[in-house]
Amino acid sequence: MKKIALITPMLQPYRISFYEKLSKMSEGYQWRIFHGVPQAEDGRPSYKEETSFDEEGFAELKYFLGPFKIVNNKGLYSAIKRFNPDLLILQGITGDISNRRAISWANRKDKKIIVWTCGWEPGLAKGFLLSFKNRLVSAFFKKGDLHLTYSTTANKYVESMGVSPQNVITAYNGIELDHLHAAEDKVLTQSKKIIKELDLSQHTSFLYVGGLIQEKRVDLLLDAFKSLREKNYKIKLIIVGDGPLRDQVQQMINELGDPNVIYLGRIIDGVDPYFAAADCFVLPGIGGLALNQAMFWRKTCIVSEADGTENDLVIESETGFRFEKDNLQSLSNAMERRIKSSPSEIEKMSAKSREIIETKSNVNSMVQIFSESVVNLLNS
Repeated sequence: MKKIALITPMLQPYRISFYEKLSKMSEGYQWRIFHGVPQAEDGRPSYKEETSFDEEGFAELKYFLGPFKIVNNKGLYSAIKRFNPDLLILQGITGDISNRRAISWANRKDKKIIVWTCGWEPGLAKGFLLSFKNRLVSAFFKKGDLHLTYSTTANKYVESMGVSPQNVITAYNGIELDHLHAAEDKVLTQSKKIIKELDLSQHTSFLYVGGLIQEKRVDLLLDAFKSLREKNYKIKLIIVGDGPLRDQVQQMINELGDPNVIYLGRIIDGVDPYFAAADCFVLPGIGGLALNQAMFWRKTCIVSEADGTENDLVIESETGFRFEKDNLQSLSNAMERRIKSSPSEIEKMSAKSREIIETKSNVNSMVQIFSESVVNLLNS
């Protein structure tokens, strides 16, 4: 029996089916998911129900050292050693002390290592600090036998850290489609009710779904919406989410005093009808999988720089519109381009969006690539 340990920052609701399918990939492999448990609300919902796969959670402790965020999951390193896996899969987050200790242990014990990398960087470190960070990242990455990445953008990042392209495979970050296909008719029926309840039919409706944290830039979206409303456009904005900046966002909405801004709070189960009901999804700051979810429901998307996956998903005038990061006028212009798009243009973009999700950015594709990589690495 080959043992596989997968370390992830937290047990995310959108990853549950991925872990379930991995753990059932074939006989002869024992999987265990090791994950952090957030100790404070930070806009990231975590999964708290029973799971069908083996998992262990450890308190997430955060520290800040200048521009760097340091994370440690108390007890995780000891648990990894007790489990004694043949293969360690961990995300390429080098500021996580637990990851650094685990990958060093696996390296010393001649265990196989897969580094799973998003490739997104917050860009807070500059000059000497950035060079210092890159040296740490490069040393960390070079301990991996294989690198699986979220996107082609992440590939370039990993390779820039000194990893050979031959050791890098793209496993496009994706969403679970099985339940979406099964519930599609029901979701579309529910979306029609939402369109009626929120009076969306005579408006171009923009949707945001995600955490309410500074990096998500919901404030920028509200400012862009305000500027477009001053041009007398018939538009509505729906915001779904929660987080540390909830009160600030609520205050901005109150000051705006526009009934066409609708804040619904956090919705996890049952959010798909809102994706299906809206005309366009806007990701004003960082993020990722919400783009996939919107594109499954054939929505055009507006995005700047999110987590790197957007470059494989949102292609200007083909599946949506791009804007310059943190630029209010650029975001307003992108939203205006969507408002002025013809029905035929929207139909073409919508079809292309769905095609990308069905063919490459989904859980089944991820599971296939991960499974093949695990088998090949353990048998090499």
